[in-house]
Amino acid sequence: MLGIGIDIGGTNTKLVVVNRAGKLLTQERFKTEAAKGPASFLKRLGAAVDGLRHDYGRQLVSVGIGAAGDVDPDRGVLRFAPNLGWRNVALAGPLERLTGLPCAMENDANMAAWGAYEIELKRKHDNVLALTLGTGIGSGLILGGKLYHGASGTAGEAGHVKIVPGGRLCGCGGEGCLEAYCGSKAIMARAREAIKCEDAFVKKYADPDRERFNTICLTNAAEAGNPAARKIWAETGRYLGMGLAGLILMLNPGCVVLTGGVSRARKWFLPAMLKVLGAQQIKTPFTRVKIRISDDADLGSHGAALFGLEKALK
Repeated sequence: MLGIGIDIGGTNTKLVVVNRAGKLLTQERFKTEAAKGPASFLKRLGAAVDGLRHDYGRQLVSVGIGAAGDVDPDRGVLRFAPNLGWRNVALAGPLERLTGLPCAMENDANMAAWGAYEIELKRKHDNVLALTLGTGIGSGLILGGKLYHGASGTAGEAGHVKIVPGGRLCGCGGEGCLEAYCGSKAIMARAREAIKCEDAFVKKYADPDRERFNTICLTNAAEAGNPAARKIWAETGRYLGMGLAGLILMLNPGCVVLTGGVSRARKWFLPAMLKVLGAQQIKTPFTRVKIRISDDADLGSHGAALFGLEKALK
């Protein structure tokens, strides 16, 4: 039995086919082209799923969708997706009617959390907090071996936990959010304030085939011993530790999984993050929690496929 996983991004939509053990059989992608509207997108998505059904036939039993934004998992509706510019778009139901396959839909960070639970941790921890550290910060919760939604399906907005009262402005409109300090956009905003000659910095530290002022460039600079870059990453670790400390105290997870592009700089932010966690007054949840960094860029799409299978095979 196989499942299709779909990860809807602002630029591309990715589809994968995996088996129950999480083994990838195939993957493909197409341009999301959100500006053409949901109807056009659904038509193209349905055609892509039909193509996979032609290849795999009755082995395919389910579809799982992960989408960035506010998702109603019970109705399969994308209530608001800032990166797509869509509001109140039903996706799961129409896709079920187009393909004849049962479809489960979640926020993309929830699907990444499920992927971490199934693939990274092999279900060895029943209480898991997963944070996706990218342009922004998403998170998902596995509590008691089940994906936790909360009262309205919006549980896990860890990126908007306030860590600095009256602090930096976040993309959500609030001030002092974790995302406003530890998302890649926020990290590079602080780097711009600290690094005086950006062009020279990029020329010296950026990858030759991608000369950009980004977190990769900042990580390369830290590796080379640049004090400003190392300071920015240490600050990032401290802020991340502040956010995680509150979450760990509240949720008492057995494992925290960090993933996403920013997590690749672990060498430079992890010591400061662990220092904050180690300094907490209530010790027990911090001495027992496992911190894991995942380099799997496909946790979201694979998690979506496995979650779809989980729901369909109950």
